[in-house]
Amino acid sequence: MRGALAQSVAILLEQERDATTRFQDLAISFRLCDVDPTTREWLTDTDEELLEVGGRWDRRAKTWAEAEPHKTRILRVHRGQEAPARWLAAWFERRAIGPSGPQWSDFHRVYTLMMHGGRRGGKTHLACIALAMFACMVPKARIWAISPTQEETDELEQNIRDMLPRRWYRFRGGGSGKPLQFRLANGARIFCLSGNKPRTLKRGRVDFALYNEAQDMQKEGWIQIRGAIADNGGLVLMACNPPRAEIGRWIEDVYEQARAEKNFVTAFPVNAKNNPFVEWAALASIEADINDEVTYRREVLGEFMPIGDIVFHAWSDAETVREVPAHYQDITLAFTRQHLGRPYLYIVGMDFQKTPHMVASVGKVFIDPAEPEEPIYWLVDEIVAEDSNEDELLDALEAMPRWRHNEPRATESPDDYYHGHEFPENRHRREGPVHCAVVMDASGFFQDGEHKVNRTSEKWLRARRWEHLYHPVRDSKRNPDIVERCKATNARLKAANGKRRLFSCRHLVHTNRAMRSWENRNGFPYRNSPFAHICDAVSYPIHRFFARPPRGKATEPPPSVQRQHGERRRGFDGVI
Repeated sequence: MRGALAQSVAILLEQERDATTRFQDLAISFRLCDVDPTTREWLTDTDEELLEVGGRWDRRAKTWAEAEPHKTRILRVHRGQEAPARWLAAWFERRAIGPSGPQWSDFHRVYTLMMHGGRRGGKTHLACIALAMFACMVPKARIWAISPTQEETDELEQNIRDMLPRRWYRFRGGGSGKPLQFRLANGARIFCLSGNKPRTLKRGRVDFALYNEAQDMQKEGWIQIRGAIADNGGLVLMACNPPRAEIGRWIEDVYEQARAEKNFVTAFPVNAKNNPFVEWAALASIEADINDEVTYRREVLGEFMPIGDIVFHAWSDAETVREVPAHYQDITLAFTRQHLGRPYLYIVGMDFQKTPHMVASVGKVFIDPAEPEEPIYWLVDEIVAEDSNEDELLDALEAMPRWRHNEPRATESPDDYYHGHEFPENRHRREGPVHCAVVMDASGFFQDGEHKVNRTSEKWLRARRWEHLYHPVRDSKRNPDIVERCKATNARLKAANGKRRLFSCRHLVHTNRAMRSWENRNGFPYRNSPFAHICDAVSYPIHRFFARPPRGKATEPPPSVQRQHGERRRGFDGVI
């Protein structure tokens, strides 16, 4: 009772103060600044102003006054927050002009900014600065700060209080189903809401929102907010750690799509290692205490790690998903000539299932010039044809411009697309390179994707002039043991010595999701998983080329030495 009375008295005092004050300063200077590593104080002489928003608000005219503000609130960010801070400054600069118009023509417009990383990186701090800036900049704005539960809104409430001077706002506490609310003099309101029940976020228009600790909330909540910002071309800030439970698995999908630039989301890492206000050694010491590398890499390093009992436990988004370095040498021609007897430009793993999908996984082999003895297998393209047959799989594959190392995808001639045969002009060359060697599911040699014995996937492919077909096991017509095939793939993902020799390009959204998510059931790869067939297509070539031969079996012969057109070829020199 006393608390309610005290709050009522505070409200009356605020109203009396506001009635006698016509002008209110609402200005924020957003700055990037270095930090003294010893004292952990801002080195203000290094200030770089990224943006200034707001001004002097006229309460009577309900508009910005012409006079400059007497006081400006300075909000700083450190170098570890620089990349998302600069992006936000560019976004605010354009949004200040208007939600649409020519000012956006030179800006990659997205509607969600994802800030991801481990603990104590500064994601929430930067996000709350953005909330305060938007509230000062846009009169009558509706702004949401959403946490997994109402109790967890305390962190956001305290951050907002730290950002805004007390004279700038009226505060309304929660209770009786009403959310916490900060109301600024210009009519902008910041609501602190719970995202525990996504349906409660269907509250009409919102102009700017923070979905904090998104990995602990459902995707439906983000979708509700994402739709609500459409009225005024707003932005959703998503601050998250890599998910550790099923509820947050959707974060991985959004992140993968963002890296591949296939959605309207941009993602920036924000990690404690770059936060000068955090004792990094104290966080790093957690690894020795918990003795759990996966948890350490997820919670501290901020890496997206497999959730649960995953088949490809050696997969790491941070380490595995990347583009081919410019200085790496493409040795696919020499590698395939050694292992398959003739040179090919691409290696295609195929798996045939009408339902749920037919899959083709395209790979190439590279070497790092610093370690030429280590061939590296790189996944460069994918085709996932839902509810299709072999013809439709090949249609999609042949319609895709083929991937080229450090070159744009050209589409000017038939040679610029994938194919599995030689062109007539190449047939006079006994060892002329063919685009694709197919390492396919061995069952495709005696049945097709609909499991009809009188029709085979092999016949489908040969009818389309895909002539160079290979089994996953040399000198055997059977598929390899699934456990052994997965072991070979994990060994390429990360060997005992820590080296990684299997990578995937960022644009392979389906492949990256499947490799990260294919689960074990009762200690065995789950065959009915929606990810199983994609992983099969990836792992057939891996087993063919890199699996250890069974005991008692001879290994493949060493690289041959031949002469062609006056050039000597040996090993992986890449000369054909």
